[in-house]
Amino acid sequence: MKGLLRNNFYSVGSALKWTIALCIVANFAVIIGAVRFPNNDSFLQILILGQIGAFIGLTGTALQKDNTSNWSKYEKTLPVKIRDITMARYVSFIIFSVIGILFATLTVVLVSVFSTQPMNLEKVGYGYSFGITFALLVPSLFYPLVLKFGADKCEIMLSISIAITLFLFNGGSVILRPYLINLNNSNMIYRIGCIVISLIMFISSYFISVAIYKRK
Repeated sequence: MKGLLRNNFYSVGSALKWTIALCIVANFAVIIGAVRFPNNDSFLQILILGQIGAFIGLTGTALQKDNTSNWSKYEKTLPVKIRDITMARYVSFIIFSVIGILFATLTVVLVSVFSTQPMNLEKVGYGYSFGITFALLVPSLFYPLVLKFGADKCEIMLSISIAITLFLFNGGSVILRPYLINLNNSNMIYRIGCIVISLIMFISSYFISVAIYKRK
């Protein structure tokens, strides 16, 4: 398992370093922006989503690199179980997500420290809830699609997964609004519900991916 995880990180070595570097630069910009532009709630929301999304994008980079280097074909001949190979992928997805969430949290902390205006918790909550939903739902859709249709279609499958996630999160809000409008903290209930459903789909996706892999 450790070797498989290490390979997943080797696949995104350069992209991971650049993503971390960009997030560090973004957080330095937050310090300057928090002082000069106190009313920056929308900018903060974008940064939360952007940083989590950037690390989730590494899942596509990893699969694309493995396909280019033919590792995706070679790994099938390794003396390891299919479920271990698949589990290593999903653990990598979780690690990428956690790194993105940690950088997003650093951004929130910096804004709270340096901004002279109170933080809009509603927008911060939206950023986190959508970011976590995005971090769970995109890989849960993306990896089974890649296994089914081929790693050479990574970019298309990633775009489809992102589009479906956006539709489900925002479309679900519109559809369920009449049913949630009379509830206290309806926005929070909806967002927590999205995270729980995304987590269930992420876990289910692992078993679906194992089943698809075994048929290949």
